[in-house]
Amino acid sequence: MLLSEKIKTPTLVVNETIARNNLNRMATKIAKSNKIFRPHFKTHQSAAMGNWFREVGVRKITVSSVSMAQYFADSGWDDITIAFPCNIREIQEINQLANRITLNVVVDSLDTVLFLQKNLTHFVGVYIKIDCGFGRCGFRPTEIEYIKS
Repeated sequence: MLLSEKIKTPTLVVNETIARNNLNRMATKIAKSNKIFRPHFKTHQSAAMGNWFREVGVRKITVSSVSMAQYFADSGWDDITIAFPCNIREIQEINQLANRITLNVVVDSLDTVLFLQKNLTHFVGVYIKIDCGFGRCGFRPTEIEYIKS
């Protein structure tokens, strides 16, 4: 029976050889360009696969939630960016993470920035989400007074 015939529910199937070859190729390109490689782990969400990245020198990662950041911090990653806009209701978890790793978050409103200024207990790097014209979320490019501060 073929693997595709055994699978009944959505399942991540990875050809390790192909994945590692792609990863090695990307890591080589990044190394030659002298840039930081901060891959997003939202698809594989796997500590085991994360180790493949470590093997090629990756030290900084991106995730899409606080809980995913906690999972990877528990797996030894110590420089994590949460790419989804910051949820202020998770401030306790954000502070706990920031106490033990280098943490970056994304902010998409002035209210979030002000809340973080008052409630962060440890340094957290901040990326500002800019609305590119779709009106979904983020600061409008014309709100330069907020972006500067």
